[in-house]
Amino acid sequence: MRNIVLRAVLLVAVGAGIVVFRDRIAEWWDGLVGIAWSWVALAALTQFLSLHFLVLQQLVLVRAGGGNVPLRHATTTIYAGNTIASTVPVAGAPASAAYTYRRLHALGNSPALVGWALAVSGIAATATLAVVLAVGSAATGSLWGALGAFLATAAGVVPVLGLVLVVRHERSRTVVVRLATRVVTALARWIRSLRGRDVARRIDELLTSLGAFRLSFGTATAAGLFALANWVLDVAALALALVAVGAPIPWQGLLLAWAAGALASSARLTPGGIGVVEAALASALIAVAGLPASEAVPAVLVYRLVSLWLPVGIGALLLLADPGSTARGGRRRHASTPAS
Repeated sequence: MRNIVLRAVLLVAVGAGIVVFRDRIAEWWDGLVGIAWSWVALAALTQFLSLHFLVLQQLVLVRAGGGNVPLRHATTTIYAGNTIASTVPVAGAPASAAYTYRRLHALGNSPALVGWALAVSGIAATATLAVVLAVGSAATGSLWGALGAFLATAAGVVPVLGLVLVVRHERSRTVVVRLATRVVTALARWIRSLRGRDVARRIDELLTSLGAFRLSFGTATAAGLFALANWVLDVAALALALVAVGAPIPWQGLLLAWAAGALASSARLTPGGIGVVEAALASALIAVAGLPASEAVPAVLVYRLVSLWLPVGIGALLLLADPGSTARGGRRRHASTPAS
């Protein structure tokens, strides 16, 4: 019953929007009709290259920890994980991380290595996104925006750095194990599956395993540069989408407009941020970059085609073609020998 009501409300809202904005919709349609498809193709290639840098980052991190992941498996994991993150509302990010964890572990990599690689990847993504936001804020002369970007980075990176401190120092690790044991013991009163488990030993083993990995300067630099390239090429795809609809590229406000869409997408309020991202990005292009709606809206639709629908479609096909058999086969191949 609830789904029926929601669909009815959505249909009414869409119908009302068409009636109210019918003149604007005609302008937006004219903008779509005049699209230069060669620029759309270039934007799509740019987006695929952006995702390929995430594939390279995964390869570098796993292999730096002594593990192994073939390029084909890494590519499948990135595209399929992106599809899961984009299509699952609210919990898309953790669902994607869980999928990636299972895939990499099935290839014979240890749980500690996979967790370490995912943590480093998350740090690199957060830090480089803040750099992009800071540059965009500086380009528009917004000091507060730049400071906010760095504060957002600190909020995401500091807890992870705290974890690094814990896994590297035995005394800190002991304190964390004790606290975690007390929490689990308290929860075991209501959760039967936690009863009778040697929680302290398992947590200590996990933290000790994580502490065994060292992030070299070269690996850290590569992970950071690959993450930065991912963001920059995504911005470039938006710029090419603007060119495709015949709109000028607003260099000064482009980064902040893109950031508005990226932040709206990270909220995961709807599958793929559908509706939310388009509204945020189009509004930012109009308000920050100064573009008319007749150019901003078609550009956003083209950008979303190459940044959301094409990668999600490819990831969905990969999930259907290989829902896990490849990973299980990889696990059988690597189970008898240590990862190299």
